[in-house]
Amino acid sequence: MAFKDWGFFPYAGEQLALADFAVVSFNFSLNGVDGDGNRITLFSKFESNTVSRELHDLATVVDAVASSGLNVGSVDPTRIGLLGHSRGGGLAILHAASDRRIGALATWSSIATFDRWTKHQKTLWRQRGFLPLAKDTTASPLRLGVGLLDDIEQRSEEFNVPSAASRLKIPWLLVHGKADVIVPSSEAGRLYEAADHSRTTLFLLDHVGHLYNAATADEDHYQTLKTIVGQTTNWFHHQFL
Repeated sequence: MAFKDWGFFPYAGEQLALADFAVVSFNFSLNGVDGDGNRITLFSKFESNTVSRELHDLATVVDAVASSGLNVGSVDPTRIGLLGHSRGGGLAILHAASDRRIGALATWSSIATFDRWTKHQKTLWRQRGFLPLAKDTTASPLRLGVGLLDDIEQRSEEFNVPSAASRLKIPWLLVHGKADVIVPSSEAGRLYEAADHSRTTLFLLDHVGHLYNAATADEDHYQTLKTIVGQTTNWFHHQFL
């Protein structure tokens, strides 16, 4: 449940920009962040978010980039790449599979499914009309609305990430930590199995979790993250030069 200024995202975007890429980092319209805020405060918006809404937002941003509608300097609209982390990776895969303007795709710790809850959790979710993200709601009032569950279940075929992965016709860099307990590396295996191996590079990292040892800047001083950013920038350069 991140946003553009969360955690290591600003650092990663800055490093990509320093590598001569025009970088567009954005907040989804319903991720609960007010403007350029650094925390989620708009709880009702967060609760009403859905996968469909995020896909619409992503398409809107890509449309703006492709039409030079964003003031981001000199951009070649014929060379657009997508980079997504975790759930954002799943969204990027779905979009790239249907948008011929996307020339390359990189995903970090991507999910292979949006359906991530047990039957018991879903039953309670529907009974309450929401699913709290913390046992202590006073500590964290964040919760998921039942609209998200409806969206995922009613559009399960459209949101099938391995199926979208199998339709990709562009170069794809798939990065995942083997010690990831939030999105297990087996999900990367599912995606790679579905992909065209002639176009796909799988990069698995030993002793690395979901946040690439970068939950804070002090964890390993971004050394693991620097490796991943370097791998990604080199890969994108190779695809577009």
